[in-house]
Amino acid sequence: MPKSRDVDTGKRLLDHVARGTTDVADEVVRIPVSYYLDPALWQREMSNIFKRLPLMLAFSTEVSEAGSYRAIDVVGVPVLIVRGSDGAVRAFFNACRHRGSRLVAEGNGKCGRIVCPYHAWTYDNQGQLVGVFKPQQFGDIDRATHGLKELPCEELAGLVFVSLWPQSPMNVRSYLGAMADDLESLGIDRWHVYERRELESANWKATFDGYVDGYHLEVLHPKTVGQATKGAVNTFEAFGPHQKIGFANQNIETLRNIPSDAWEQDQGFGFVRTLFPNTSLAVTSGKGGLVSQLIPGPTPDRSKTIQSFVYAELPETEKERAQADRTIEILHGAVRDEDYPTVAGVQQGMASGAVKEIILGRNEVGNQRMHDWVNYYHQDAPRPEDQPDHD
Repeated sequence: MPKSRDVDTGKRLLDHVARGTTDVADEVVRIPVSYYLDPALWQREMSNIFKRLPLMLAFSTEVSEAGSYRAIDVVGVPVLIVRGSDGAVRAFFNACRHRGSRLVAEGNGKCGRIVCPYHAWTYDNQGQLVGVFKPQQFGDIDRATHGLKELPCEELAGLVFVSLWPQSPMNVRSYLGAMADDLESLGIDRWHVYERRELESANWKATFDGYVDGYHLEVLHPKTVGQATKGAVNTFEAFGPHQKIGFANQNIETLRNIPSDAWEQDQGFGFVRTLFPNTSLAVTSGKGGLVSQLIPGPTPDRSKTIQSFVYAELPETEKERAQADRTIEILHGAVRDEDYPTVAGVQQGMASGAVKEIILGRNEVGNQRMHDWVNYYHQDAPRPEDQPDHD
């Protein structure tokens, strides 16, 4: 195992355990429930956040070979991510330039050519139109100007980022800031998807609240996640709108008997990294873990979560697969049976008028930061000088 790169975080968590403390914000924050319920505000989030910012939509290993692709629908936009014969990854609208027909079904695959199932217009793996069915009958068409409509796309740290707005400027390294270096240290470019599962949930912000919240772990998950991880013992590190949240494990005290320069990576504590606005990585460096992508819609009170269970070394033997399946069921089951029913209750409570505001405590630093950035990006033309500053 590699030695820990996060000794300072481990020491901070050990200090919190000894003192019964956690990282805290300056004050308690109150948010009106309209922030979660207002359709106009939700629509602005779709336009200004989800259709303009870089979204992590695939792993590099999913599209590692020429012609390999992932198709995914995001807030009403059908996206097709393809590795070209030139080695570059590109993203396109998953729509034929003839009538707009969906080209391939959601999911992963590989093909030498992309053939529309409606009228057999054909594209190469770089998006160029290379064939029109019965061209003499169809009439003149300039193939050079009727390739697939491209979306901004960049590959970094084993992840593929796409913007859903064709005119959006794309600089993923700048957008991620120092989080890019942290992601590159994880070895994601060697991780493979072992299994995917999907879950329906409530409003995307109410759902994502749970991913940046360490306050609830021992309360909501006493027989699952809470058996391994302490509640309300956290560190919070901000990278602009992105976060790296440290969690103390129940066995963190064992580190007191080990020299810190001998700590193994993620021994006694771990991290959940969030990439704004909708991706959570509950992973271990060099190994893998659970990556969750929250997809809002189709209405303000609904969202979908795609869970990808990824491994640096895929389970091969029956025993390894059985162990992986047990771990997946624990993690998936905690979200399916504990987190998301709770969020559904939160949604109902807000919509019923039972509460007029949501209260975020000083210990809910991750939530406060996330919502500050949502409010910042709500703006049509946010200015860099107005960015939230918690440092």
